[in-house]
Amino acid sequence: MAERGFCPEPAFFPPCGSRLYRIGINGGFVAILAIILIYSILFAAGIAFSHLYYIPLVAIAVWYSNRSIWTAAALSLAYTTVTLYLAFDGYIIDPVMIFLFTLLYLWGMTAVTLFQPRGFQDMTRSTRNNPAFTLERTSFMITSATPAFAALLGYTREALEGMEIGLIWTSDSDRQAFCGMLGRGVEVRNFETVFTGMAGNAVPVLLAGRPDQMEHSCSALDLSSLASYRAARTGEEEATRKIAVEETWRQDFVTTAAHELRTPLQPVLGYLHLLIEDRERYGIGDDAGRLLKICLDNVHRERIIVNRMLELSLLDSGKVACAPEQVHLRGLVCEVLAHHDVGSTAEVRLYIPDDACISVNREQFFLVLESLVLNAVQYNRPPRRVEIAYQEDEDYQAIIVRDNGIGIEPEKLKAIFKPFYLADEQDLSRDYDRMGLGLPIAERYVRLNGGTIAVESRVGEGSTFTVALQKRGGDGI
Repeated sequence: MAERGFCPEPAFFPPCGSRLYRIGINGGFVAILAIILIYSILFAAGIAFSHLYYIPLVAIAVWYSNRSIWTAAALSLAYTTVTLYLAFDGYIIDPVMIFLFTLLYLWGMTAVTLFQPRGFQDMTRSTRNNPAFTLERTSFMITSATPAFAALLGYTREALEGMEIGLIWTSDSDRQAFCGMLGRGVEVRNFETVFTGMAGNAVPVLLAGRPDQMEHSCSALDLSSLASYRAARTGEEEATRKIAVEETWRQDFVTTAAHELRTPLQPVLGYLHLLIEDRERYGIGDDAGRLLKICLDNVHRERIIVNRMLELSLLDSGKVACAPEQVHLRGLVCEVLAHHDVGSTAEVRLYIPDDACISVNREQFFLVLESLVLNAVQYNRPPRRVEIAYQEDEDYQAIIVRDNGIGIEPEKLKAIFKPFYLADEQDLSRDYDRMGLGLPIAERYVRLNGGTIAVESRVGEGSTFTVALQKRGGDGI
């Protein structure tokens, strides 16, 4: 049978009245030792008898438990025979001690046979919820079954108990091989076969069995559930691989497209500048000049978009380095606001201490603040209000950008940092020069500077973006 890497532990069923067995065995052991001790003291009998018989006894009991009774009987007979033989040569023997040590050997066999390496409580717990069953020693009739094993085959426990094992075995050769090994006292592991369920369905299992003096203990692993798990795991891995391939393809496409678009834009941009700056030389009137200016503005917008696509591709490929420095936060925020004249379109409130400094790459963090502030203004309605605040604790510094805009629906929050995603794509307007790249680039720059970015939003009330930066050594606040 094919072996698998997984090895189910065989089930162990304690004999009925296990507590009585335990009391009887332990009590018998104590009684025998007490009698030997008392007898040795009273009659000065030598107690240092050879105990070498225990070595084969224990070995046989562990590996071939159904042979241990016969082994113990043979060893006891051999011990008695050797002792009697020595007696005929003048060796002084004590028949009482012979009897007591014979009992001691028999006790050792019984203890090892009835008490497997695990305790009864552990054995009971391990089989209670697992598919397991016991077989009669010679007829291989099912004598007991756990609820899990009965459920696996679709039977009740009562229906299984007393059933011939061959009735649920699909392959008779498999049954003969498995039962034959148990009958010879060989422990079986990793035996792959197929049972037949009550509905006639095939139930692939991996069996393990341990021979015993009274019954053979067996356990079964449901290979159909294992196959389902493996199939699901394989499907998950395949989906992950496809996502990785698609992401790589997207990055390659963005990089290639950006380069291809950037190349023809350069001469167009140059010629437009040339025509507009020297209109008289080329005989361009006011109306034509105005149209050329519109063309130039749009080419500028396209170049910005292409540059941002290239920027995103470089960030995703890990080719952008970060050289942090101490940056005065309030000054950087004011620079962003002035660059875009945000104060003319929205009411801006700053809650940033004058001495607040952060350790970041200045140019990269300028782009982060620019994206967050412009996002707060663009996705807003009059009266527009934007708040920019700073907080800190022992380990982190936080920059918070809050607006009173249209908000973001909960199901869209995770998507806003994906490239080319627009929360209001149905209202796409070129006036905003938007391609869904601002927040994805900002999020990547934040991570590059050792921080994280989070967003909270309520539809109709506004959004709050929080950039958390871990404090670096030498930060002065």
